[in-house]
Amino acid sequence: MRGWSAVAAAIYTGFTIFGSPCVYRGMHVIAPPRTGCPYLDQLMKTLWIRFAMFAMVLWSGGVSAAEEWPGLPFAEVRAYAWPVDKTKGGGRVIMPGMKLREDVINKDGAVLSPDQIKRLQAAVTGDHAEHGLMRCYSPHNAFIFYDTGKRPVAFVEICFDCVGSATEPPTAAKWKDFSALAKIFVELKLPMGSWPDLEKFNSFFKSMKRNTVR
Repeated sequence: MRGWSAVAAAIYTGFTIFGSPCVYRGMHVIAPPRTGCPYLDQLMKTLWIRFAMFAMVLWSGGVSAAEEWPGLPFAEVRAYAWPVDKTKGGGRVIMPGMKLREDVINKDGAVLSPDQIKRLQAAVTGDHAEHGLMRCYSPHNAFIFYDTGKRPVAFVEICFDCVGSATEPPTAAKWKDFSALAKIFVELKLPMGSWPDLEKFNSFFKSMKRNTVR
């Protein structure tokens, strides 16, 4: 949204400084005003062209910003799951340095397809329905983004039981699409915390959308 706001502000400034909309053969167009002086008319035309190019740069950068997370080059994404072990006391599964907690079920990870990566990115960015939150946080799932050298550059850590998550780098999205995230784990034949299947989790998540903090 910040990108669109910048474009709107730039266009408004252009209207104010350089010209205003006019009608040409039934079409609304924007053109710099004519002063009657050839030199000034040419100057205004040059300034208008430069303004239009500047607005296009703002538009291209702003609109794509929401699609760029994690904003770092990556070559692949892998999904991981951890066993439900209450003795762990709700500890994190992504440790400092983006290392996996040692009791991970699938140490090599499950590689996501390009379509699954797009759905993952969409689930943790953009606008999603508000849902209730629980005060616990005991993650058992994660996605890690790796560069071409197999080094981790970003992650999404997920607690399906408490409907909570952590991302690095942080995303601007206040709410995440946990149903979409859960579906990816089901497709990869990995567990989702303590949930036995996607249908039961989706039923729970749907009820959370009608509640507030628990």
